[in-house]
Amino acid sequence: MTVAQWEDEDFGSALSVLWQRHRQSNLDRISVLEMTTANVLRARVDEAGIAEGVQAAHKLAGSLGTFGFDAGSRAALKAESLLREPDIDGRLLAEAVSALRSSVEVVTSNAESADPMVMSHGSNVRSAYRIISSDQDLISRITVEAAAIGMAFTSTSQVPMIDHLNTGRPAAIIIDDGGRSWTDQEAFDCVADLSHESQVIVLADRDTVDARIGFARSGAAGVFPRSQAPRHIVSFLTEILELRQTNHSTVLAFNLQASLAEKLHEALPEPAFLVDTHEELTSLWEALDEKGADLVVVGFNGSQSSGPDLCRLVRGHPRWHRLPIVVVGDRKHSHLEEAVLAGADDYLSQRLTPLEYRLRLGRHLQRGRLIHSLSDSDPLTGAENRMATERSVDRLMRLAARQGNDVAFALVTVDEADHIRETQGNAALNAVLRRLGARLMASFRGEDTVGRWNQDGFALGIYGASAEIARQRISEVLREFGTEQHATTSGKLAGYTFSAGVASFPVDGSTLQSLERVSEIALGRANTARNCVVSSHDRAAVYPPSVVDVVLIEDDDSVADVVQHAVNLRRYDFVRFSDGAEAAKQLAGGTVKGRVVLLDVGLPSLDGFGVLQILRSNGLLENTRVIMLTARSSEAEILRALGLGATEHITKPFSIPVLLGRLDQTLARAVA
Repeated sequence: MTVAQWEDEDFGSALSVLWQRHRQSNLDRISVLEMTTANVLRARVDEAGIAEGVQAAHKLAGSLGTFGFDAGSRAALKAESLLREPDIDGRLLAEAVSALRSSVEVVTSNAESADPMVMSHGSNVRSAYRIISSDQDLISRITVEAAAIGMAFTSTSQVPMIDHLNTGRPAAIIIDDGGRSWTDQEAFDCVADLSHESQVIVLADRDTVDARIGFARSGAAGVFPRSQAPRHIVSFLTEILELRQTNHSTVLAFNLQASLAEKLHEALPEPAFLVDTHEELTSLWEALDEKGADLVVVGFNGSQSSGPDLCRLVRGHPRWHRLPIVVVGDRKHSHLEEAVLAGADDYLSQRLTPLEYRLRLGRHLQRGRLIHSLSDSDPLTGAENRMATERSVDRLMRLAARQGNDVAFALVTVDEADHIRETQGNAALNAVLRRLGARLMASFRGEDTVGRWNQDGFALGIYGASAEIARQRISEVLREFGTEQHATTSGKLAGYTFSAGVASFPVDGSTLQSLERVSEIALGRANTARNCVVSSHDRAAVYPPSVVDVVLIEDDDSVADVVQHAVNLRRYDFVRFSDGAEAAKQLAGGTVKGRVVLLDVGLPSLDGFGVLQILRSNGLLENTRVIMLTARSSEAEILRALGLGATEHITKPFSIPVLLGRLDQTLARAVA
């Protein structure tokens, strides 16, 4: 496959997801046009209403064409042109708006694909995941959330659709049980049929015990209320899929006689199982702390501690208290009772055959893998894991919104983590991460959140703190951590540092995703300098101006998302502004420098011509190329833009390959 073919397939698939994200906003614009048309037909015309209709039509013309709705784009252009006439022809306007609505709904109402771009752009990409629902908003939210981690969903409103799915069962299916037209038994039968080959999650309006039991008996892997956040649904789905693909289950064995240990190895052979046998309690605990486990099998009698003693020890540990434990011993009823009272999940006779052991331990291993996967704790550091951290930060943001407080969100990474890993190994880096995690958890209050965010770092949620206050507090931790000495593989001691990027709610964003994005930008600057903490509000003062390949100035989110995905295909650095005055301020002030600026004309605060004039007045056009990206394509407007210093003019709706081609050529000539 050529690069161009790969980009076409990748972009065709991505457009479908982007359309789902912005579908409702475009339908809302159509509704505005319909209201304007109704007022025109009733002779209730006012300048503000006409201006609102013109604005909606103008945005639709650019947005729909970009998504592949060429007929809709033409209808929107027709409506905009009619609304700009001194004497508006209501009949022609109504026809144009009706055609506009039909052009969008004919495609999106197709039951076999709520994915218009798969049809428009000819992509033959098949999804490994399916949503069965007639709720387009629910489909959109789940599809967008899943796409962020590389999962592609298709949808159908028809249930059960078993015959259709037999052509290739998806790895996972989400069934929306809300607003359904089928009976309970039909829903249970559908889940039973699908769950033989797919992981099935049910979204239920009726979060009752009877419904949960019915779906669970039918084979559903999970039952969620329909109000559950899509991110949590997708996270659970990825975890159970990973659980199915686990290469082996880890069993820690302790206090076992040689014959019993041999029997256990025979019952649980490699590579499906990894049985790690220990004779010393210290080594067992170190293995549990280092690698974790899905199950512990312990003999009742032992020289250091008995099976019940180990049960009590594990059950009292905040990290491992849910770990399944099976005690093996003789057939004395008193021993069974003592083990169970100490917290054992099961008590097995040491006289069982290997096959019997495998059957009896199987259900405990399955539960242990799920607990291990869904545990709120990160096995290495003891901090919250990614999923738990997301929940905690969401909770802090909801509380802050109710009480009118701030929440700071920070991303923290160990400096030169890759170098440590390459020169000293994973064990050395893990030791640094454990120390850093312990330092962070000791430095922040109970109401704050410390979680393992990725392979090399953590995320912090700090309640009641602005970005600047959080920066100061994290900087204090950095200074203390930098004074610590760590053992290296060479036997020498070394000091390590970290860097952090900080954003704040609600100043920098109202969602965790937006805060993460702002924090990543600040963290990128901190990583460049190393050993420092950068907040979203001080990066310009601390660092030299950022030079990026492409600056997009566009107020239409749907168009901006499409452009961003396109430039990401080329791995170009990218930054976007949605306000003309803010863009002009940042560019003229040197906070951001762009090698190429993609500039819309119809912008809030200051239009594109005004932005272009400021760039020209500040001498920025000597090193920056400006490409106008606008639906305004009259000869006079094109000449005006070129006269102010624009290099080229691309009319919305635009072709992505053409845009990328122009960018490639322009960047090859541009000098930053």
